[in-house]
Amino acid sequence: MTTLNSEGMFVSPSIRHRRFHTIEHGKLDAIKAIVLHQTDSSTAEATFNAYQSGSNGAHFLIDTDGRIYQTASAHKRCYHVGRLIKSRCLEIKPFSCADAELAKAKALRWAARVKEIDKIERTKKYPDRFPVNSDSLGIELVGRHINDTTYEAVSSTQSSSLRWLLNLLYQTFTIGSDDTFRHPQVSYKNPGEAASAKW
Repeated sequence: MTTLNSEGMFVSPSIRHRRFHTIEHGKLDAIKAIVLHQTDSSTAEATFNAYQSGSNGAHFLIDTDGRIYQTASAHKRCYHVGRLIKSRCLEIKPFSCADAELAKAKALRWAARVKEIDKIERTKKYPDRFPVNSDSLGIELVGRHINDTTYEAVSSTQSSSLRWLLNLLYQTFTIGSDDTFRHPQVSYKNPGEAASAKW
């Protein structure tokens, strides 16, 4: 049986605790979505070393052998989404997105455009926008980027562990597969990140 304790840590034989307070940033009041990432490292330990000295990170990490680690409390916010989010309206239904503010933003040059889109989106509530750090959990899958468009393939054992972990999170927080996103869907990242993850 798996339970969530008062510290926001899951108690389960299938989840190992490697909590890093360095990547926890204030209270996470509501969990409405999950964002999947890849580490751009070849080992879990390399990511753990980065967590010890940095401030960015995610709540869970799945190693290449399928081992699941909880690296931050589910009650704490992590910086995992990125500073600028995309428009859910423009990304999912670009030809029927009838938002006048977004139409104006699209006419701007790229740098100004992405900042203005982020500003507009952050006035909305989920699910009208993509998830942000204040309402989502992050899951990292160990894997390196190969080039500007590709990451290493997620292993079958990682995918199996990911499905198990997602089902646990869906049940615990009353969310579903429609609330699960790959990082490049939400923010401006390498398009291949977590592209081969299956759930």
